[in-house]
Amino acid sequence: MLTSRARILLSALLRDLPGRHHILTLHTGHTMSTTIALRHGGWDLGHPPVVERLTTTLAGGRTAALIMRTFTDRISHTLPNGVDIPVKIVRGWRVAAHTLVPLDEAEMFDAHCTDAASGEPLPPELGVEFTAAPPIDLADFHTR
Repeated sequence: MLTSRARILLSALLRDLPGRHHILTLHTGHTMSTTIALRHGGWDLGHPPVVERLTTTLAGGRTAALIMRTFTDRISHTLPNGVDIPVKIVRGWRVAAHTLVPLDEAEMFDAHCTDAASGEPLPPELGVEFTAAPPIDLADFHTR
């Protein structure tokens, strides 16, 4: 069960982003992820504590990162065993000063296609499209 503030955050985050999602939070105590699917006017969350931890991090003004993968209906490729792999749209935000700061397409590409240890470029994952994250209105979140 999500707190009301976590529901407000999730609603703001997903307001204009249809589809099945997977979110990853970084530096919120430890890295966590969950799946999110819209079901019957609500959400089906694989691991609700991820959203609660993000809510606490955002409300507390701490820094973190939020990455969202959205699974589309388009097929990127088919595996040899016949499984279709969907195109995934990847976007992200920096969590800072009680807000979500959208990252642009180039920042997302660099974050995902650079080896963290060596700084060397990595090839992009097959079927992934990097895109700019939209601004998120957190007015309702901050009035709670």
